[in-house]
Amino acid sequence: MTELAQGRFQYREDLGGLCSICCQYGYDVFEDLVELILAQIKDLKYQSILIDKVEKVRRYMKRDYENEILIDANGQVNHDSCISHCLAYAFGICENSHTSNCEKCNELWILFEQLQSNLDKSHSEMLDEARNKLYYYLSHQTRKVYLNSQFSVSLRELDEDGALIVVDYKMRVLPKSARETKDEFFGKRGWTLHTVLVYTKKENNILDICAFDHWSNDTRQDAWFTALSLHSAIITLEKKPKWISIISDNGGHYHNSELMVILSYWHEWYDIEVKKWIFLEPGEAKTTIDSHHAQIAHAIRHFVRLGNDLTSGEKIETAIEHFRGTSVAHLEPNRNTGNQVKTLTGISKWYFWQWPCKGTYSGYIQARPLPNVGEWINFSPAQINCLVKQKIDKPEPACTSHSIPKAS
Repeated sequence: MTELAQGRFQYREDLGGLCSICCQYGYDVFEDLVELILAQIKDLKYQSILIDKVEKVRRYMKRDYENEILIDANGQVNHDSCISHCLAYAFGICENSHTSNCEKCNELWILFEQLQSNLDKSHSEMLDEARNKLYYYLSHQTRKVYLNSQFSVSLRELDEDGALIVVDYKMRVLPKSARETKDEFFGKRGWTLHTVLVYTKKENNILDICAFDHWSNDTRQDAWFTALSLHSAIITLEKKPKWISIISDNGGHYHNSELMVILSYWHEWYDIEVKKWIFLEPGEAKTTIDSHHAQIAHAIRHFVRLGNDLTSGEKIETAIEHFRGTSVAHLEPNRNTGNQVKTLTGISKWYFWQWPCKGTYSGYIQARPLPNVGEWINFSPAQINCLVKQKIDKPEPACTSHSIPKAS
């Protein structure tokens, strides 16, 4: 992790999408264990053996563990005889017996047994905390792999009537010039840049991808801005889909009660069924959209390096106008009201949402812990109305015409 002059500020552009959970639970813990071994184990040979074991466990948890988790092509989890790799068991839905163990997974437990037996009891609390953090990190890795697999499942579900949408906010775009002081850099307000990536299928079953980049002077990355950005992308599509699925990280600008309720109006507003919204682990997946944002960052640096100044939001459009399949527009939200929806208790536990338009649960909002996992939590139209503090109107943002994209 790159830090500035040993201070508390992090230069986030160079972190490569590293999420805080991976940093705190998957990196820092191992560094702390190595430091503890170096400080407390005086036998240099045994010290080297323990550090080698720490490194092996680290490599396995970071790289190999993910590759040993098996998920069906339809996104379902099956029983695995190894309890450490059985997703069904991890998610609490496995009723079968487990007859094998993974030697590599066992190395984690063996490592802590050795540390406990070779270190003074005064370090027991620290070791217990480190072990619990690594348990949490394994849980994070497991959820990440499972949720990331749902992207491929969602792509396979696409037909000519639907669209898969991936959304993400780029870190705030700051004004840049060829020459500036550090004080000028850290004193900037900047602009919001939100990307809506739309996957559709053409008649010949070829996948088509188009990106809508919305920049704004409004830097509040919240539910209302997200709703406006989605609105602007949907009404711009040449062919309006009959249904959509959405994928994002679980940041507060997406994973919130207000946005979930706003989407319950989409069938009425746009005659579009929102089939599902899948929330991924923080900082994970979204490979294509992360690549798109990396392109934007590179284009902005190149734009400034050529002697141009990024002193107004309009210059963002100039810097990235050459991207294929990308439309850019200036969006300013109409903010006449504050938060219009009460908070749904327990919302952070539910990573999968849907808004049925037919059948018994038509008009409901449904949520569950993970796709295909856990009981449905159902919110009836009456319950939804009780959550709404005041009438929610169809978004009407001030939005310029989208730039015409180059052929993708």
